[in-house]
Amino acid sequence: MKKYILSLTLGAALLGASELKYQEFDGFKSPESIFVDKNFVYVSNVGEKLEPLAKDNDGFISKLDKNGKVLEYKFLSNLNAPKGMMELNNTLYVVDIDVLRGFDLKSKKEIFNLPIKGAIFLNDIEKLDDNTLVVSDTGTGLILKVDLKEKSYDELLKLDLAKFGGPNGLYLDNKNNKLFIAGYHPNGLSGGVVMSYDLAKKELSIVKNEKESYDGIVPYNDALLVSSWGENLNGLVYSLENGKTTKLELPSMKGSADMFIEGDILWIPKMVEGKILKVKLQN
Repeated sequence: MKKYILSLTLGAALLGASELKYQEFDGFKSPESIFVDKNFVYVSNVGEKLEPLAKDNDGFISKLDKNGKVLEYKFLSNLNAPKGMMELNNTLYVVDIDVLRGFDLKSKKEIFNLPIKGAIFLNDIEKLDDNTLVVSDTGTGLILKVDLKEKSYDELLKLDLAKFGGPNGLYLDNKNNKLFIAGYHPNGLSGGVVMSYDLAKKELSIVKNEKESYDGIVPYNDALLVSSWGENLNGLVYSLENGKTTKLELPSMKGSADMFIEGDILWIPKMVEGKILKVKLQN
């Protein structure tokens, strides 16, 4: 068995007066999304080439401990271009271009497979309840509700791509019954915006109107953290709070993609570089 040893870099950055400590882990293959459960960290790898729509069977999921040590480099393999993930009832669900797939975390067997007709670029997953997932399709502008028991899906929202960008990252605020959406630039459009969708009122609001290639979106205290691919691949992470936007002072990031937050720890894929970043937001 081959052993994969990933390089580790330690550093620090500044956010206001607070020092942010970070670790960088190397050796991944176009990492797009990170999901963390009680014990482990999962990283979706699109594959050798950064081709998020290629059905080339070289995508895989890596399994790490919370210190960033790789436990199984190819924990799940033979995927095409896996992206967003969500764990539910010991099943890891992952979107793979135009299919929602589910894998038993103990046996690693695929136990769920739901092709999404007409899907172009399935991207992120959120949990609505124990039987329902919300899935974004950046390519079509659709956000879908998926019934896991019935293996069916319905349209929750369709975005105007030219106006809002395609839905990329999702964050569901259950307390306020709102779905936050990071807009991306599909099909060469100028970019997307950051939005909030009231699930009860079915109203869409703009949170950040400046168009960029937004990707991941997570909550932190009273703020939203949103990653962007930036200009010329100079990726960054914004903090949005009370109408104010600030940038986290982080190391260079090319392809800052679908983030995950657990407490004060923020995990960021650096998709173009084949690396992931672990950031401690508080001392």
